[in-house]
Amino acid sequence: MKQYHALIVLLLLLGPCIYSGWSNYNDTKEELLADMNQALEKTIVQQTSIEITPDTIRNYLTNLTVPELREQSFVYYAMDDRHESLCSRRMRWSNGIDDCEFRSYASCSFLTILRLSDQRWATVLLMLSLLWVLASAVYFKRNTSPEMIVTIGGLSLVEDRFYNAHRQPVHLTPMQEQLLKLFFAAPRHSLSKQEICDSLWPRKPDASDTLYTLIKRLKPVLEEQGGLQITSDRGKGYILEDM
Repeated sequence: MKQYHALIVLLLLLGPCIYSGWSNYNDTKEELLADMNQALEKTIVQQTSIEITPDTIRNYLTNLTVPELREQSFVYYAMDDRHESLCSRRMRWSNGIDDCEFRSYASCSFLTILRLSDQRWATVLLMLSLLWVLASAVYFKRNTSPEMIVTIGGLSLVEDRFYNAHRQPVHLTPMQEQLLKLFFAAPRHSLSKQEICDSLWPRKPDASDTLYTLIKRLKPVLEEQGGLQITSDRGKGYILEDM
């Protein structure tokens, strides 16, 4: 499984989760507003004066059908500068002499409306999303090998490629790359001529000249890219070391 596969599945789970949660939240909000509107409408019918009296408040709370609204809503003259989360529509009251507009308000927070809404399906999808994230993390941790880095001087072998100190790839021929990997893997980065020839040219009886040419062309690359040099070890082998 690729990482983008895991991301696609996560989005497929989170998309319906967010849509379902937000849709049910808005439906609940509309239901609360509808309850406030019908309660205020009945209260206006029962209202006998322009004044808001204890009877006005009592009638309004009695007309509400949602218990949570009774604890957090009230009736007042219609205003536009209130910041409660819910407010009913404006309703006009008149007795032929006096008239005014009433409005009901409710201090219901986002969390209160969310708690009243049906979030079961959204919760299930959210839990599945979290489980998928956890399972994906475990999968990639088990199936992703740690990056192997070996550094000599200013040259690094990262996984299967060589990079200089600026993290730029070093361009080598296939034979140069094979020889350099042998040096990086060897103890003390020292190799005998025979070890190199047996590894690079196993079927060639005498590869001394070929090895000499290969090392001669590799030296300037190492000096420029990594500040390294290949020195001769008493004519029997070679050592890769800092300059």
